[in-house]
Amino acid sequence: MNRKLIAGAFLMTLVLTSGCLGFILGDALEFSASKATVNDNALSETGYQQSKVESIEANRTFEAGGQSREVEVTNWVAQYDKPIGIGGVGEGTVAKFVVVSSPEVEVASKSFNPLAKFDNGELVRRFVSGYGNVNDIRAVGSRNVTMLGTETKVSEFAATARTHGVSVDVTIQATKVKHGGDWIVVLAVYPDRLDQSDDVTRLMKGVQHKG
Repeated sequence: MNRKLIAGAFLMTLVLTSGCLGFILGDALEFSASKATVNDNALSETGYQQSKVESIEANRTFEAGGQSREVEVTNWVAQYDKPIGIGGVGEGTVAKFVVVSSPEVEVASKSFNPLAKFDNGELVRRFVSGYGNVNDIRAVGSRNVTMLGTETKVSEFAATARTHGVSVDVTIQATKVKHGGDWIVVLAVYPDRLDQSDDVTRLMKGVQHKG
């Protein structure tokens, strides 16, 4: 076998083993997260109820090896609510617990996911601050909780929310872990006057994800 054939065979082996052949040839690239939800025991113990579990697709552009490609990413969002009555506001006020699962995208031996670089404060700013009715978010403390077998830092924030025309002081808690190739983000929001911290901890411990 001459040198050109040897070099060509080596290059093809390198391309195949690096996982970027499909990227170069233009094959469709799709990455999907596995659903992350809260188990029934945790919901029963805390009084939270499933509001929705849905997939959300997003297209992102990645570059590798001098090539630019559109990648379709499927994320999952599970939301749980708990009706909480507050004087002057009514039963419409709720505590919310949200679980987001987002896949790690691997292209040409490189891994991508914006959630990987966000700390808890940035997660809150990006997920919560987008709502016009939540303002004045500030960090107030943190604690450690074991979720999906990993001890993780749960950050706590204070904020003000507008609901039914009334301002309510609320607490926001946020954390994330890497599990089975997906990033799992958890956010909880509840009124200060009805502390849900213990329930939120129970829900975090009850998060399940096949990975």
